[in-house]
Amino acid sequence: MRFLKLLALPLLIGLALPASAQQRPDKGLDKLERARTANPSSVAALRSLGIAYFKRDRFADARTVLDAARKLDPKDGVSALYAGLAAEKLNDFTGAKDAYNSYLQVGKTRKVRNDIRARLVALSRAELRAAAKSAIARESQLAPDANNPRAVAVLPMTFSGTDQTLAPLSRGMSDLLINDLARSPELQLLEREQIQAMVDEIALSQSGRVDAATSLRAGKLVRASRVVQGAITQTGARNLTVNAAVMSVASAQQQGKDVQSSDVLDQIFAIEKTIALGLFDQLGVRLSAADRAAIEQRPTRSLQAFLAYSNGLVAEDEGRFGDAARFYEQARSIDPGFGAALQKAQGARAAQVGATVTAATVESNLRNSTEGAVVTTGTGIGSTLASAVGDINPSAANNVNSATSTGQGQTQTQTPPTTRDPASEKTGTDAPATKTGTVTIVIRRP
Repeated sequence: MRFLKLLALPLLIGLALPASAQQRPDKGLDKLERARTANPSSVAALRSLGIAYFKRDRFADARTVLDAARKLDPKDGVSALYAGLAAEKLNDFTGAKDAYNSYLQVGKTRKVRNDIRARLVALSRAELRAAAKSAIARESQLAPDANNPRAVAVLPMTFSGTDQTLAPLSRGMSDLLINDLARSPELQLLEREQIQAMVDEIALSQSGRVDAATSLRAGKLVRASRVVQGAITQTGARNLTVNAAVMSVASAQQQGKDVQSSDVLDQIFAIEKTIALGLFDQLGVRLSAADRAAIEQRPTRSLQAFLAYSNGLVAEDEGRFGDAARFYEQARSIDPGFGAALQKAQGARAAQVGATVTAATVESNLRNSTEGAVVTTGTGIGSTLASAVGDINPSAANNVNSATSTGQGQTQTQTPPTTRDPASEKTGTDAPATKTGTVTIVIRRP
């Protein structure tokens, strides 16, 4: 029994120690931090420390250090890449997009560039959702007079009818109206995806309940001055009636009269044009002959292609990018001239790929590349670490702790300049390749 008590004693002592005392020192990180302290203007030291922080899930620290490296050298693609990865981990999607776009300009690894292009598409969706949540969280702080008087938001229309396969037309109709109203330079149309993300977030905050006040609330949250709301009603097996109205966000009052159009289902594009022209009148916009002619253009004349396109919008809004791409491709196969369907299909495929891109994916594709070597070789800073820290073959030349007087009663740490040997100076690298050879000397007898 006494033996068991003695055996348990070390375990109890270990448990009693504070967590910091039980953790092993991170010598690798300590070296990198000393390297940064010794030479704070070294891009290599900052980059390597930032990557080390990222790999230890210290994303805020990584972001700070990597942004400092990017400021010193805007052409350093690896710093931009990891700054984007860190920003995304912090849910700073705007910062992530900025860093990723920088990498696309200066990055050198083709596979990673493809990853980032796809990731940016998927990231735009995440950014819209995050922006909607943020706007709702600070809704009480939004001032109505800050709204842009030219900004108009077209809300997704409601649908009522017995044939629910036609319900996606509500998204398609809104999409058509946005494109037509945007042709006037007097109006600033907000993106359909931005409006949809806000409406969806409001619905979530209200436990799925959406009422007439939702459109005005969404308009306020996206900083619109006026909103267009409407409804599609199936009035028979093959008949539709569409109603639309312009609402002032500030006064919550309707502006002008309702705009209405009814016709058979096959004439849905004619219905939409009638609604668009009526909305211009209610919005107080006078169209030129050129504008009116442009509005009369139709993206497709096929009802089936447009229905497939509308189904794609629904799937995309729900984050089902693979399904969305198939619907858009179906629309394109029905009408090869449907250019909007082609663009949407490409975007949905990119978003589908981008949704699977992770930090592990990016780092895997960095391997066996010159940028990957920067990350892995010598912890990314090579001889910079040796010269800055002085723990590898220490000598007086790399002693970084010398202090000199500043003349104001303070001391300032100075780092002696690093001197490279002639071979390094000639090749422009800290690690020139070593070449060997054999020299034969022949001495002839007199």
